[in-house]
Amino acid sequence: MKRKNNLYKNILSTTHALNMYKTIKQNCKNKKEVYRFSLNLNQNINEILTKLYNENYKFDKYRIFIIKEPKYRLIMSEKVEDKIVNHLVAKYILLPAVEHSLIDSNVATRYKKGSNHAFKLFNKYVTRLFQENKEIYVLKIDISKYFYNIDHEECIRLVKRKIKDKKAIKIIENIIKTTNDSYVNKEIKYMVGKEIRRVKTLNISEKEKEKKINELNSIPLYYHGKGLPIGNMTSQILAVYYLNEVDHYIKETLKFKNYIRYMDDLVILDTGKEKLKQGFIKIKEKIETVKLKTNKKSNLYKLSSGITFLGYTFKSKNNKLIIRYNTKTSRRITRRLKNLKRFDYDKYIKSKASYKGFLQRCNTSLYEKMMEI
Repeated sequence: MKRKNNLYKNILSTTHALNMYKTIKQNCKNKKEVYRFSLNLNQNINEILTKLYNENYKFDKYRIFIIKEPKYRLIMSEKVEDKIVNHLVAKYILLPAVEHSLIDSNVATRYKKGSNHAFKLFNKYVTRLFQENKEIYVLKIDISKYFYNIDHEECIRLVKRKIKDKKAIKIIENIIKTTNDSYVNKEIKYMVGKEIRRVKTLNISEKEKEKKINELNSIPLYYHGKGLPIGNMTSQILAVYYLNEVDHYIKETLKFKNYIRYMDDLVILDTGKEKLKQGFIKIKEKIETVKLKTNKKSNLYKLSSGITFLGYTFKSKNNKLIIRYNTKTSRRITRRLKNLKRFDYDKYIKSKASYKGFLQRCNTSLYEKMMEI
C-alpha cells in the first residue's frame, strides 16, 4: 500500500475547522472557555488556519488534573484552539492514513467497534471453540504503562510507514513531543501531592488512605522521548495504531484466529495450552521490538476458572458462557448513578440508558436492582 501524500492541505479548510469546533463545543466540559472562543469565532478560526498554513502553529501548555473515578488517573486538557488542531490532525491526517491497515479485532475507540464489538467477538470465539469440546485457555497480555511508554521515535517511524507528506509528519511529531516539556512532570507532581494532602484529611480508615495514596504515587511521570499526551484525540489513534505490527504478527504469522485487542489489553483464546505458551514468548519479543514491555498481570488462564475483560467476568461451564460484571464495576456504576441523580438529573438519565446496554449482557438479576437506582 502506497504511503499517503497531500494530507496536510486537508486541515487548512475553514469548513473542517468549524465542524471540529462544533464537535468540541458539544463535548467540552469547560463551557466558559468555549463561550469565550465563540465570541470571536471567525477570527479565532482564521488565526488557527493562518498559523497552520504558515507552519508555525505552537501548542500551548496542557491543563493537567487528576480524576478519581473509577480510579485515580491523569488527564491533560488542551485549550480550545489546540483541541481543534488535534481533531483536524486526527480526522484528516491520521485516520485516512492508518485506518485501512488496522485489523478488525483491534477495537478500542474505533467507529462502529469499541467495547460492544469486542464483546461480540469474545462471544463468537468462545462459541466456536466450544465445538472442540476441550478446555478453553485465554492468554491475557497487558502492556506496562502503555500511553506513558510509547516511544516517540518509534511512533514517528511507524507513522512514516503510512504518511509521505512531510508537513503532516511534522505536526504529528510536534504533538507527540509536547510531553517532553519540563512543566508537564512538575505539574503532575504538584497535582499528585495536592491530592495526597487532601486524602490525608478524609474521614476514612488508615487502610483506605494508604490504598489511595499508593494509587496516586503509581501515576507515572514522563521520560524524555516517551509517552503520548493523555486525553488527546491524536493520542487515541496513535495508541490504536502503535501495536499494529504486533496485531498482524499475532493474526498472520502466529495464526491465532481468536484475538482481540482493546487498546493495551490483548486477549487470545485457544484450546491449545502449549501453543499459547509458546506464542506468549514470541509475542513478548515482538512487543519489545517497538520498545514496550508486558506487565506482571499478563498470564494464561482457564476460561472455566473465569477471566476479567471489558469490565466483565467471563466463565465457561458445561459449554455455556456465564457473564457477570465484577464487584468493582457494579460499585462504580451504583455510586456514579446515585451522584448524578442528586446533582445532574439529565446526565443521570443518559448515563442510566448507557449502562443499561452494558448490564443487560450479564447473566444476573442484579441488572433490575441497579436500574431501580
